[in-house]
Amino acid sequence: MQKSKTLWQVLKDVRGNRRACVVTEPMWAIPNQLVLPYVSLYMAAIGLSDAQIGLVASLGLVSELFWGLFSGAVTDKLGRRKSMLVFGLLAWVIPCILWAAAQGFIYFAVAILINGMWRVTGNSFTCMILEEGEQDQLVSLFAIFNLIGLIAGFIAPVAGMCIDRFTLVPAMRFIYVLSMLLMGGKFIIQFRLTHESTIGQERVIHCKNKSLFTLTFEGWKAFVAALKRKRLLLGIILMSLLTCYNIVLSTFWPLYVSQTYEISDALMSAFPFVKSLIALGAYLFLVPKIRLSSPRIPLLAAFVTQIMGLIMLTAMSKWTGMLWAVFVSAGCEALAAALIGPLSESIMAVSIPGRERAQINGLIYGLIILLSIPAGGLAGFLSQMNRMFPLVFCILLIVAESIVAVYLVAHINRAKQ
Repeated sequence: MQKSKTLWQVLKDVRGNRRACVVTEPMWAIPNQLVLPYVSLYMAAIGLSDAQIGLVASLGLVSELFWGLFSGAVTDKLGRRKSMLVFGLLAWVIPCILWAAAQGFIYFAVAILINGMWRVTGNSFTCMILEEGEQDQLVSLFAIFNLIGLIAGFIAPVAGMCIDRFTLVPAMRFIYVLSMLLMGGKFIIQFRLTHESTIGQERVIHCKNKSLFTLTFEGWKAFVAALKRKRLLLGIILMSLLTCYNIVLSTFWPLYVSQTYEISDALMSAFPFVKSLIALGAYLFLVPKIRLSSPRIPLLAAFVTQIMGLIMLTAMSKWTGMLWAVFVSAGCEALAAALIGPLSESIMAVSIPGRERAQINGLIYGLIILLSIPAGGLAGFLSQMNRMFPLVFCILLIVAESIVAVYLVAHINRAKQ
């Protein structure tokens, strides 16, 4: 029996397209982590209302829906390598320019619509990773990408120091310009270091005379047939609720805690640092012990942890000097997300029919995004009334997730018997 390799050994041994993707990933992950805690605060500082901030989040999902549906067809028509270059530059360089120069709502609306093209780069990136090299390396490779994202979170306090010195808006404009240069450099360098995969070359030739529309919807019949399976429907509902929750929390949590707990803009960068630290610990020590054969207890434990963190955050706001509650809430969210993420993705994967998976996967995730679109606008309307209301909305979403997850796990267990 072959001894499994450590992540460090896999990192040293990886070659070709996979190596190019790994070594350039920090050029995207680091600037992404620098801006992430401040996106909604930056929009508010520019003059956007809470309702407009929520609308921007929903517009982002609309764009992701469109480009997600056509991402497979575009990747097959252009090839994996060219798709990564063209749509990587379009999806990140142009929006970063608009975000850096933003003067009002229209800048953010146009930028987020263009940014939705990242769905194409995500599809082509996955193909580049999957289509060449040893299959035994895949789990370790995706673990490495996750760790790169977590480690990049430790860079977040740098943004806080910039904001402390130059104030929020000037610092964010500079960080977005820096992001444009780093992200643009990532896609150019990656293009130079990679080659088109054999499968990619075959798909380009095969799809040459087919339209994007035909390529996208040729699996429609299989998709409709798959929706008749209750297990898949429950999986789609669960993923839609999780998407709604993530959109609402990431957008309105910073607005709530900064106003309610009177946290300075510079201090906001401390929370991603804490979340990355806790998520890293959970990823290294807890996640490997979880088995897909018994996901109910860890899922419910994660949901309860999320609810406790949000309830404490809202309850402690009545007293002054309760900054620790914000850190605990952030820690609860990080711990829960580290458990829910891999479990929910795995449950969804086994819920999709195996034979039709390649054809209908894009349509399924398109439906998930479609069901999630109203969340941002609704949360923005609620936040306009009271900035606590989006967090209450998040608690209700978690309760709904728990109920759906219990039924879904029961269906999966019955299918195994």
